[in-house]
Amino acid sequence: MDEQNPTTSNELETSATDIPPSAEIEDEEQVSEEPIEYAPPPPRRSRQIERPSSKRLALYADIRRIQYETLNQLLETITRVDELNPEYIEQLRDAIFHTDHPFLVTFVGPFSSGKSSVINALLGAKVMDVGPIPTTDHIAILRHGEALQKNRAGNITTIFYPSELLERVSLVDTPGLESVFSKHDELTRKFLHRADIVFLVMLATQVLTASNLAFMESLKVYGKRMVIVVNQIDLLEEADRQTVKEFVQEQSRIHLGIEPQIWLVSAKQALQAYEGSIRDEILWDESGFADLEEYLFDTLSDEQRVLQKLDTPLQVARNIIASALEQVQTAQRTLIEHRKTVENIQTQIAASEKDRRKRLEKIETEIEQEWNTAIDKGSAAIEELFQIQRALGQSLAGILEIVGIGVLARRFRKRTQAEEAFLKYEVRDTLQRIPELAEKIGPTLEGRDQEEIDQLVDYTRQQITLLPDTLKNKLIGKVQTPMSYDRKALRNIRDELDNLIDKASNFETARIDRALRSTMILMAVWMFITILFAILIATGSLLVGSSSGFNVILVLVLFILGMALLPLRGSLLQYQYRRQMQTLQRQYMNTLHRAAEKQITYGTQLRQDVVEPFTRLITTQSEQLDELKLKLETHQQQIIGIQHKLSSLMKD
Repeated sequence: MDEQNPTTSNELETSATDIPPSAEIEDEEQVSEEPIEYAPPPPRRSRQIERPSSKRLALYADIRRIQYETLNQLLETITRVDELNPEYIEQLRDAIFHTDHPFLVTFVGPFSSGKSSVINALLGAKVMDVGPIPTTDHIAILRHGEALQKNRAGNITTIFYPSELLERVSLVDTPGLESVFSKHDELTRKFLHRADIVFLVMLATQVLTASNLAFMESLKVYGKRMVIVVNQIDLLEEADRQTVKEFVQEQSRIHLGIEPQIWLVSAKQALQAYEGSIRDEILWDESGFADLEEYLFDTLSDEQRVLQKLDTPLQVARNIIASALEQVQTAQRTLIEHRKTVENIQTQIAASEKDRRKRLEKIETEIEQEWNTAIDKGSAAIEELFQIQRALGQSLAGILEIVGIGVLARRFRKRTQAEEAFLKYEVRDTLQRIPELAEKIGPTLEGRDQEEIDQLVDYTRQQITLLPDTLKNKLIGKVQTPMSYDRKALRNIRDELDNLIDKASNFETARIDRALRSTMILMAVWMFITILFAILIATGSLLVGSSSGFNVILVLVLFILGMALLPLRGSLLQYQYRRQMQTLQRQYMNTLHRAAEKQITYGTQLRQDVVEPFTRLITTQSEQLDELKLKLETHQQQIIGIQHKLSSLMKD
């Protein structure tokens, strides 16, 4: 150690006037007492204290800073853990506060075990009240001061006293365990998490009673460093004292798996050592307090105290993290079944969507078939109008068109030739069945939506009843069937679909009639030219070939070509008709399909919306618990890392 850089304990620990009571301790009006007259204790041997070097102080300060930041982050995390014992939050707050306050040596034990007497003996004066009835009904913290003074705040009394020992540590006296006042035990246990080291005081004649063993077990859970002080050994024979010590060691090892430091003392003899003008060192040694004092001054050196001071909040934090992790993992296990329920709901919704698409696909297939049937029938009607067998008659009808008689004839006809043909082949009737099929889509989807949503609502409500109350209270919104159903996706396209059907039913017949009339006129002209050509050849006015046979064949060819104009034009019209109808068919099917998909998506969203309060709760809680678990595990590793740094410093 660097003795050229002496450092007082004030440089290692930030002083404080008091340690505030935890949230569990009832607040009372603070009472400050005037300095009390007292007789200073006889002088004792001065001690040379070894101080840590500046370099090590810097390391301690760095660890303390990291620890402070880590504990504050942990505090923020554990406040988000549901159903975590509120005491843990208060304990961690105290632990954070505790890191910057004096080293605490806490005395605990049953009533009349002599805790107050042991403290008085260590201080060399009767600072603490002692008596046959419980005299300590609150926590008493003894700190160094220029004069004896007591301050009471709630269930905590701070006593200032000018003692060399109190310059190094603060002593804490607690209510007796198992005292006639049941609240004492609870008060003591709630204060334990603040202790840096615990002195368990017991009577030599009542060592390791069942209550003492139970309390040692509690201290083990707290993770506190423990020292056992056996008081009133003056009541035992010299030969029995070692037997008592060995018995305590053996029982501690058997029942607790630990071998704590054990001191055999007599507070009565120690106080007698101070009755003279100077301390009677022989009597002091015989009382056992010489070794205990040596332990407090030398074993708990400045560096030891600082290291222990840093380690105490870490132990508190590790215990709290373990409890918080257990609580989070319990909550996660509780959520497993509810997460399966959410998965089941999502599976049902996905299956329902798949089923509705199959139903839609079936209706769309029927509509496609009707369109194809209408196209085939229309094509057959065109073929009949333009078949070659009707060529001669259509040629004659063309002549009537040329002279104007055909116009008059059409005025007296109810339908055009194309309309008659399309009527005969029931093209319009076939097309009109398409909207009827399309109208089935809306009711089919809506019926499935309403039926399945009702079932989904009932199922989800039943699952909500299985939630623990803590989750039920976090449920936002109601799981209920929607008040209305939006059908606009399919309704908005009705006019567009009707227009497409009208185009397919009417526009093409008018076009076919025009094409038929133009072809008839063309054929009539062609036939007139052919007849004129034949007359000229027959009269010799026109010589085309050297033989009459050739001329006859030529006339026949011209005639056939004229007749062929009709089926050729019909084939072209069939191609154009099919192409136009297929274009209208694609437009119709695409428009219908998009609207139906919107309606299916709407139905799926309705299902998601009605169960969202439940699914959102479970999903959010699962994500939050996963996040909490990860954060707690991270904090746990950070705490372990800080403890490893402390361990390394202790070994150096």
